[in-house]
Amino acid sequence: MKKQLILLFIFLFSSLQAEEKIEKSSENKNSENKKPQKIQESYQIMGDIDFSPYSGAQNLLTVHESLEKAFSYVIPNKQEKKAIYAILRILELGFIWGPLARAELVVQHEVFGHGYRIRDIGSNRAKVSGYQIDMPPPYGEGGGVTRYSFSSDLTSFQDIAISSGGVEASAILANRLKMKWMESLRLDPKKASLYLQAHLDLVNYVLSMEDSFWFSDTGHDIKSYIFWLNNTYFEDELTSSDLKDAAIVNLLDPMMYYSIGSYFYYIFTGKDIKVPMIDIKGVKFLPNFRLGLAPYGPEYFLENFLSYKNRAIYSYLRVGNHNNNTFWGVGIEYPKLYEFNLNTIGFRFDLFHQPKIYSKEAMTIFEEIQVGYTPQELNKMIYGISANIVYDRKFSKKSNISIFTEIGYKTDGYIPGFSLEKGLIFRLGIGLCSF
Repeated sequence: MKKQLILLFIFLFSSLQAEEKIEKSSENKNSENKKPQKIQESYQIMGDIDFSPYSGAQNLLTVHESLEKAFSYVIPNKQEKKAIYAILRILELGFIWGPLARAELVVQHEVFGHGYRIRDIGSNRAKVSGYQIDMPPPYGEGGGVTRYSFSSDLTSFQDIAISSGGVEASAILANRLKMKWMESLRLDPKKASLYLQAHLDLVNYVLSMEDSFWFSDTGHDIKSYIFWLNNTYFEDELTSSDLKDAAIVNLLDPMMYYSIGSYFYYIFTGKDIKVPMIDIKGVKFLPNFRLGLAPYGPEYFLENFLSYKNRAIYSYLRVGNHNNNTFWGVGIEYPKLYEFNLNTIGFRFDLFHQPKIYSKEAMTIFEEIQVGYTPQELNKMIYGISANIVYDRKFSKKSNISIFTEIGYKTDGYIPGFSLEKGLIFRLGIGLCSF
């Protein structure tokens, strides 16, 4: 296994070195007096109803980017290949950006994951009493806890959503970071650790349900998910082994391996890397697979991240089967579909077919949770949609600062990062293309 990892790193580094030589050759031939213009990634400071994982992810990424800019202003990066600079970059990644990424992940997981699901359900059924965010390694243990109280009106479906809300939010953080890289087509090595930790958060939790040499004991969220899912859908038992086997699909993500490669490439060269993608007639795309945990059972995602004229596009298909219910969902997000004058307009649309999620009183109360629904209720399937318009307007032609808003409507049902209930979708913020 160690030999395979070493060969993988050698292959990644040699590929990136070859890419660098090709880029330098192209620049020398075609742009002797011109420097290639760097495409800026879009960042926002935003808020929405109940502070969802989407607003949390955007704000955390904006904080991370602003700290990167401030750090580079104080200590400019020297793209030198000398050993002393490689050592300094190792220290930089290990003591600054790695710990920062861990702290950001824990905040996203706890505050905008578990916390969001509790806020979405409502204070009459559940209420956050506090968060504990530990200092990240190597300065602390790096964990986090969401403490909350709940009434006997809380249903098993809602408790399942709270349990899986942390890893749900982590996946959205990885998703938002990936969308930014689709704009610039560059992979920032100082955010590589953040992407890896966010994308592998579910894998870490699933594999840590038992003591392991590689993973710390942080599996309680998933144990709770399995417990309440099995108590809700009592005719179809989900085991920890089932989830461990299913979670391996998260390793089928090229960006994960690019992130590892960018980490080492930055150490030895001080440079970021271009994201290798499949290119068909100017449309670049990069697919991946991952596992998601819905309130009615696990589901597999086939995601596709696209870049067209440096505009990010996201599409997905999700499918699953539990308790003899086959469920699916599809969606597309194109936030910069059309640009005119100072305006940019886009959209997101989701369609799904899934088991009904109940918030009503159940047949019994078990451990102070409403649980117990008839087979007919558990097998009832619903269709649902979510549609919203994304609008961004710059203040002036010379300014990259803009007003950002997103408005739409969603029906009852589960979409990662959205309310379980039907209702308005509304986000508002300030857009920052560059700092």
